[in-house]
Amino acid sequence: MTLKVDKFPCPFNENYDLIGTLGKGGMGYVFKALDKKLKREVAFKILDATADEEAIQRFYLEAQAMKELDHQNIVHVFDFGKQDNRLFIAMTYVQGYSLSDVLQKKSKLPFEAIEVIIRQIARGLLYAHSKGIVHRDVKPSNIMLTRDNRVYVMDFGISYIQEMEKDRLTKTGMTMGTPEYMSPEQCHGDEVTLQSDIYSMGVILYEMTCGRLPFNGNRPVEIALKHVQEPPPDPKQFRPDMPAGLSELILKCLKKKLNERFHDMQEFLDACDQVFPPRETHNARRITAMKKHSLLRHGTASIAEAATRLPSHVRVIRRRLTALAISIFPLIILLMILLMLTHKPESTVREIEWSEALGNHETSAIEADESDGYPIDNLTDGDLKTAWLNTMPPKPQNPVLTLYFEKNTLITHIGLAVGYQKSVDDALGDRFRVFKKPRLLTLETKDGFKQRIMLDNIKGMQYPNIQAMETTEIKIYLDEIYEAENKDFAISEIRLLGMEL
Repeated sequence: MTLKVDKFPCPFNENYDLIGTLGKGGMGYVFKALDKKLKREVAFKILDATADEEAIQRFYLEAQAMKELDHQNIVHVFDFGKQDNRLFIAMTYVQGYSLSDVLQKKSKLPFEAIEVIIRQIARGLLYAHSKGIVHRDVKPSNIMLTRDNRVYVMDFGISYIQEMEKDRLTKTGMTMGTPEYMSPEQCHGDEVTLQSDIYSMGVILYEMTCGRLPFNGNRPVEIALKHVQEPPPDPKQFRPDMPAGLSELILKCLKKKLNERFHDMQEFLDACDQVFPPRETHNARRITAMKKHSLLRHGTASIAEAATRLPSHVRVIRRRLTALAISIFPLIILLMILLMLTHKPESTVREIEWSEALGNHETSAIEADESDGYPIDNLTDGDLKTAWLNTMPPKPQNPVLTLYFEKNTLITHIGLAVGYQKSVDDALGDRFRVFKKPRLLTLETKDGFKQRIMLDNIKGMQYPNIQAMETTEIKIYLDEIYEAENKDFAISEIRLLGMEL
């Protein structure tokens, strides 16, 4: 059955109305839709009616793969099913621009922007890999950037679920992907692993840094042969001002042999720490400052908004118009004064710091012990070697941590890194000691409002979904844990986002 949409909104079924067109993907159409039950906008992918049996199976594979992924840097699947012989997937609607749009407008990105983008891509893929899912088609058009500089990895349409190897549809000898970003083993038709995603991500890192791809050609087969046979040009010849170690980081991602490439995304992220070290002791303040300023130019625009910047010849016209505006300078000054007297800036979500915190102190640690106990400020220092280690509370009804705020505060997001402690700074070997990890927490405000949050059993900062809370204090209770050999449970970092009221 062919899908006809003459005008919007167009009902699809009892739960969804199609309200706009977003594009056409490899296996169907993508619409902007309204989830009528939850009153939220979603991206709505509908399989092309002419799809063959293999495409239908792939569509199901994508839905099954993505429903396993719940991470802040991956587009999340809310629903999938079948309506009138049409398969559909409802997923996160990302308001922003693709990385390919950004690179078309600004080929070489500033290093701060590169750091923000590549870290989030790597974190999203690290999580997918931990679930046994390899993306297989990592490229700029599958990377979305929002106006607040959040990065999303999307389109797992040809992802490969490792546990389903026996039934996988892409057999050895079949090549799928985008030639400019395909790994040598993909070009060869060999087995694809998580290191194939690392190679493709390395091509993106090369492109953001150098303003060009490592390999170009007139035909896909020509590009594929270069991926297999030729070493990539040294990035330094295109970007001499790059930070120390960045060229080596890129080239290690692009090694032809798997044993010379980064072993996994965690090793890549560890290497990123060496190339892009924190420039302040308090890493959280550094991130907040980056969000306040443009990563691509002066002002307040986000990375994504750079995709809509005007061309240079238009900016020349604007400068001439500015000269004209100077001739009516007194009127401009008067208008500015009126605006200053009448305009009230909008409140914005930002990182929130607590004024005081109460909690149990550590009982053991890998780092050197503090003479006066473990400072709880280390929960925001950005240093994963300083985990807050605790014995299990003897009375579960008592909070393990209470955070106090000077003013009435609206908390919209909470981020936690839990269950591990970074042990060494070298780039190789086992870097983490694993502890018991909080699995289920209860948050309670001063006026008694409670909500429970579930944490994933992963290494890294995660932001579970919470209901916004207006309060001057938050109590955190430990309800359940993930078991581990160590007797203690660990919290390495805490981030709060919101606004003071």
